[in-house]
Amino acid sequence: MNDFSDIPTRVIRPHKPTGMASASELSEQAYASSRQLIGLLTDAASVDAEILLLVNDSHRATQTRIALLTLSEILKQHRLHVRCRVLVATGVHRSSDNEKAEFEKAQLAEVGLDIDGVHWHAADDLQSLALHEGRRFNELVLQAEFVLAIGSVEPHYFAGVTGAHKTLTIGCMSREDIEHNHANAMNERSDILVTRGNPVFEGIEDAVRSLAINDRRIVAVNQVVCGANILAVSVGDAIETLSDLMPIVRETFVITVEEPADLVHLRVPQPLGRSFYQADKALKNNHQAVRDGGGILLEAECPEGIGDDAFFGLLRSSTGYLSACETVEERGYRLGDHKAVKLRYLTDPAYRGVHVAMVTKQVSEADARAAGMQAFASLDDAKRWLDSVVEGPREQAIVVDDAGFVTVSPRGAD
Repeated sequence: MNDFSDIPTRVIRPHKPTGMASASELSEQAYASSRQLIGLLTDAASVDAEILLLVNDSHRATQTRIALLTLSEILKQHRLHVRCRVLVATGVHRSSDNEKAEFEKAQLAEVGLDIDGVHWHAADDLQSLALHEGRRFNELVLQAEFVLAIGSVEPHYFAGVTGAHKTLTIGCMSREDIEHNHANAMNERSDILVTRGNPVFEGIEDAVRSLAINDRRIVAVNQVVCGANILAVSVGDAIETLSDLMPIVRETFVITVEEPADLVHLRVPQPLGRSFYQADKALKNNHQAVRDGGGILLEAECPEGIGDDAFFGLLRSSTGYLSACETVEERGYRLGDHKAVKLRYLTDPAYRGVHVAMVTKQVSEADARAAGMQAFASLDDAKRWLDSVVEGPREQAIVVDDAGFVTVSPRGAD
């Protein structure tokens, strides 16, 4: 069963503009027209300096390989040779040796670049970090004279928007500094597609600016990616490229409905569907799409189970929204607390009282209950449970494809 077939249902998908160029053509056009990029490549080649390529790990949808293949073609066209080193910007994500090898083979192998070493950021490895203007970054970022950061721009439920600005900073910071920034996710201005006045975004922006000193050259490649398609590319300053791409980000991923639905089905494919920690973004993106007391069906395979277990500690120890808030206030913020607090607010009967059925075979029933949800192996079982617990009308339903990126909100919502 793929929808709520017994009531009127609207299926919402990302909007893919028609008549667009191929991904490689878009990349090449953006690269070739960027004076900043050509200047960086020319200057690095002239002094035989190494360029540090900052790339996202597999938790992001960035089309890294296409970006690197395009870079190789541009170098050939301009008859330039540059040496490269790659740093995979992981933030606090962890990958096994097999996952790292698969990523490097899929994204970095045979791209036509002279790559002298691939390094993986480790937020807890103090020996690989160095202090810079009050923050600890991976020392490779601070040592590099030339940096090319590759990112993808999507709505983000508390940072406002993702992109190369996060690859440069959150992707390469210490756990303590990431935690310090993410503590601002408890602020009411930390919301999806909010940048100005959002303390999370503005903290990242300040960190980006702090890196562009001492004649260091930093260029960002930002993509808008929908599935396997690249819809747009902008190359240049990490913050200015966001402004270039925000119109198409809104057109592609932001959907407005007349009013909240009674039932919402959120489909979360990978990479965000790889764990509940990541798939939870679909709930945060679309919490306004369901009415208070309504039901959400969260469909995510979650082969890695719950993922990062830190935020589950707060869920297990709290009985509701107020309990979670009190715990954070008493012991201080820990990375992931914002996820737990906002999830408690969504499901707590004293607040929004939304019933969440999770369809997955990899998250246990006990863990789902700790998160205020119920776990089911099939869509049919989940739908039957929602039918039994959702009170009031069942007059309208919404199905959201790619819900980890798409955000649905009622007209007039803040």
